[in-house]
Amino acid sequence: MEPAMLEWLWAWKSELQHAYVLILFLAALRWGGGPERILASSFAVEAVVHPLYHWLAQGSVFWHHVDLGHLAIDCVFFAIFIPVALQANRVYTLWIGSAQIIAMSAHVYRFSLTEINRMAYDIMAVSPSYIQLTALTLGLAFHMWRRKKLGSYPSWRSSFTPTPAATPRPLPGG
Repeated sequence: MEPAMLEWLWAWKSELQHAYVLILFLAALRWGGGPERILASSFAVEAVVHPLYHWLAQGSVFWHHVDLGHLAIDCVFFAIFIPVALQANRVYTLWIGSAQIIAMSAHVYRFSLTEINRMAYDIMAVSPSYIQLTALTLGLAFHMWRRKKLGSYPSWRSSFTPTPAATPRPLPGG
């Protein structure tokens, strides 16, 4: 790629990412199941909340080297993504949950050390979102392919529904 093109992409990366999130959100609403809709909606809300936070705070709010706004956003993502990852009848959601654990680790890393490697922190804090958006895109595509090939299938695991083999049987004579 030409340097001018790379500079343009870097200058517009946030706007391009927000446009991509909007397209992914609309696609998930149209063709996705429950997990895809929840995850895409989370990213769409974040695309609005993140710049709003920076506008209201007139920058960022730090406490012990930690950006509290980003920490709050990542905590909300964690509270949404981990249950979806564990209960969705999809494998890609585990990648999204795992990437969120890395993002949360970045805040712990930043909070716990007075001297930090800024590049390591930035990679831990930013790269999970790219992994998550890629996983969601591929997950939505595979979901659409599976539904076309196999028809309807459950969006959620039924792990909490007892199976006949797991149902306790009465003891003899009791």
